[in-house]
Amino acid sequence: MKLGLFALPVFLLSFNLLNAQPPSIQQMEQARAEFNEGIRAGLNEDFKKAEAFFSKAIEINPIFAEAFLYRGLSHIEQGDYTNALRDLTITIELDPAFSDQAHYFRGVARYWRSEYHQALDDLSVAIHMNPDYVAFFQRGKVYLSLENFQRALQDFEIALRLNPDFYEAYLYRGVTLYHLGETEMAARNMETGRGYLPDHKLVTHYQELISQPNSFAEKITSEHQTPRREINIADFFNRPDDVVITQEKPETQTSVNVQMTSEAESSQVLTEVNGNKEPRPAKETAKIESLQTGTYDHLLKGVIPAGFGVQVASYYNHHNLKELAKAYHEKYQTPVFIDISQVNSRKLFRLILGMFSERSEAEIYRDELRKADFPDSFLILFENL
Repeated sequence: MKLGLFALPVFLLSFNLLNAQPPSIQQMEQARAEFNEGIRAGLNEDFKKAEAFFSKAIEINPIFAEAFLYRGLSHIEQGDYTNALRDLTITIELDPAFSDQAHYFRGVARYWRSEYHQALDDLSVAIHMNPDYVAFFQRGKVYLSLENFQRALQDFEIALRLNPDFYEAYLYRGVTLYHLGETEMAARNMETGRGYLPDHKLVTHYQELISQPNSFAEKITSEHQTPRREINIADFFNRPDDVVITQEKPETQTSVNVQMTSEAESSQVLTEVNGNKEPRPAKETAKIESLQTGTYDHLLKGVIPAGFGVQVASYYNHHNLKELAKAYHEKYQTPVFIDISQVNSRKLFRLILGMFSERSEAEIYRDELRKADFPDSFLILFENL
């Protein structure tokens, strides 16, 4: 992204926001009403109309971070990535509570603008804040566009580890394996993906290449694919708490929390692979939640590690944590630990890689991780946890 393209407008808007009068309760309620209408329009896939409602909400309440976030999504749905970047950047500036989602979607927008290195930065931040399978998947696509096939394969592997029923990841893993010369494995992955995306352009193109080993493979970039919606408000976001969508039978109305990976998405997109219609066993999540304070390995067995490790992340949300620990164990071929402590009456989950008796060895490993996926990782002494 060229700095001059957005720096001045964002600066001017930030200046206006800092000097704006706080909205009154009445204005906040009016803005929320407009926002709710925008959500309704988005769920009906009328994204132009949704954009208009979100804009009205922002006009009434110019510090309404959630409205900027959703207007950014509406821009993405309409292929307006320039304005999407602007709105998502403002979201990050206004409210850190939406930072993981805004970085994720900004990374997606930058991917479609072919700004691959900036997209990597955004998606890596999103992964660090919320290690969700869709973020790993999108970052894998960015690495694929950069022809960094080994890193792409790692991200697709983690995405499938976090949710093995994610059929689109099989398709892209097949593409990556083809470029790494693993044609038989590529063919198996493409066959799995074809069962769910038979009309996807990658299926036809790569199955032809796999059947003709001496064919020349085109570079995979967004230009070689027919643009299609990667993000859908109805698929990737549930409704906020105070949005009530009118159904045919009013008594069936429901409301749920907003989160980047919704239960609606899981049930709609990630089912029926290998006959499995349960995308994520609830009992595994419950097991993590029930663990007491202490340190556990990637299989959730209680351990007492000694020496030094490298902390790469910490989360209050345990969602996906067991699967992520397993994925990192396979990716880095090193012990992975989950340390659980109580902070301000809440459980904090620390993800720690490696176990070293010598500080110098741990420092070398930390520096390697900083060059890879964890720029702000740091040493810990297990005895001090």
